[in-house]
Amino acid sequence: MEPVESRWRQSCGTRLHDFFVHEFSWRGLGFSHTRPSDFTDSQWLWMKPWLFIVYRVLLAIGFIIWLSLDIPREIHNYYEDRTYIWFLYATNWAFGMLALTFFLLAIFSLVYNCPRRPDERIILYQPLWFLYTISANGSIVASSVFWIALSSSHLGVFSSQLGRLKHSLTAVLAVLDLCLSAIPIRLIHVIYPILVGILYSLCSYLFWLSGIQGPLNVGQVYPGLNWTHPRTAVLTCLSVILFSFLIQIFLYLVYYARVKLSSILNGRGFAPLFAVKTKSIYGELGTSETGDVDNPDDLLSVNSMSTCMETKTGRDYGAVE
Repeated sequence: MEPVESRWRQSCGTRLHDFFVHEFSWRGLGFSHTRPSDFTDSQWLWMKPWLFIVYRVLLAIGFIIWLSLDIPREIHNYYEDRTYIWFLYATNWAFGMLALTFFLLAIFSLVYNCPRRPDERIILYQPLWFLYTISANGSIVASSVFWIALSSSHLGVFSSQLGRLKHSLTAVLAVLDLCLSAIPIRLIHVIYPILVGILYSLCSYLFWLSGIQGPLNVGQVYPGLNWTHPRTAVLTCLSVILFSFLIQIFLYLVYYARVKLSSILNGRGFAPLFAVKTKSIYGELGTSETGDVDNPDDLLSVNSMSTCMETKTGRDYGAVE
């Protein structure tokens, strides 16, 4: 008889293998999701659609007002009315994308929940998912780098109380939204924040080549990003890009804990990563979306973590195994 410890190791090895195969599959690079309603609903059943809409709208309005006040204030107080400098900071890239993402999510919730039409097909969630991944990761990376390396800087935009608030509250709200929403996180999507980080590094280098006066020196935006010393600048860029991968792991853990807790409380569980396979009465296998499954016995879990079944009259979310 096989020892219990050996079976346990084999089971863990199989689950770990399945996890990496599905999380880092080339198919995962795309933004196809088997449960599009995750982009219009909250993870939590107690948060009714109308309440979630109110949350989305208030968050979007708050960020739009904040952004519209922050841009002229910083340009006038810290950049000597040179508008272009505001757009040189990575924090403002992340801040702007987060505001745009929350605005589009609010529009999305209003369109598909006012009134709510259960049979309506949700479209165009893919670009929204792309923006959400980049903005959530970028805002936390920017805030973390600020508190690790820039919070002691005497540069006015960093040392002011409003500057510190911006570098704190954006990350907190990004994590809070991830906890409340049902939007999934994929580890392999870290490639997109990394590409944005590479793009920003390239832009900072081109700005240095231009010879235009920056907030610090000619062509320099951040104290540790001086292309006059290319080796140090490249090391700084690579360190931040690597840090974005760690932040993606953090976001995934928050997402996993959110859905795990929700399923324990008889709420919404995990959705399969890809279209599930169903077996017909003739024994033939075919692929279908979760919304087409009529019999829970026909549902085959895609990734051994969970199952999800949507009926024609409602949704039945399977528990995490």
